[in-house]
Amino acid sequence: MAPSWRRPLIGFLCLYLVGASIFLLSGAGGRSDNANSNLGEFRSGTNEPLYLLEFSTFDGDQRSLSIFSGRPLIVNFFASWCTPCVKEMPDFERLHGSHGDQLNILGLAVEGARPAREIVESTGITYSVGLDEHDLLEEFDGFAMPTTVFISKEGDLLESHSGVLDYSGLVVRVEELFGNE
Repeated sequence: MAPSWRRPLIGFLCLYLVGASIFLLSGAGGRSDNANSNLGEFRSGTNEPLYLLEFSTFDGDQRSLSIFSGRPLIVNFFASWCTPCVKEMPDFERLHGSHGDQLNILGLAVEGARPAREIVESTGITYSVGLDEHDLLEEFDGFAMPTTVFISKEGDLLESHSGVLDYSGLVVRVEELFGNE
């Protein structure tokens, strides 16, 4: 028979996991505003300009975020094993269809190219995608999956949001954060 302390501990851990899942799935992960951040003094501690940060393509090529400069950028970190990530990808595609002429969207997988490519193909997304092989999720203060980052056309980090965003939430943030751009 198990010691008497194990059953309450297991119960507590189960409740904690359920609560944390509900918290993240509801989008309550919330925003982490970084309005004081700017292109020359990105919070990474390296003083590396934000648009010089790099990601990898599915083919292994290196690209910098500078290819998106001049228009607002939304970076969405995803993984095939993250059900909420996959759930929100069609909403990012819808935003790409409705606002793609005003802003850029970049999906970055935090896993290998093969599973990332499979999830991109199965969801039918057409916005830019790549791999986060340079720990950009950490650079942008992401602490959970999914994490979405909003960057101004000048390269200012406006918001880092951990948790699910649906289409209406995305549109509200686009209008709120990029309305003057």
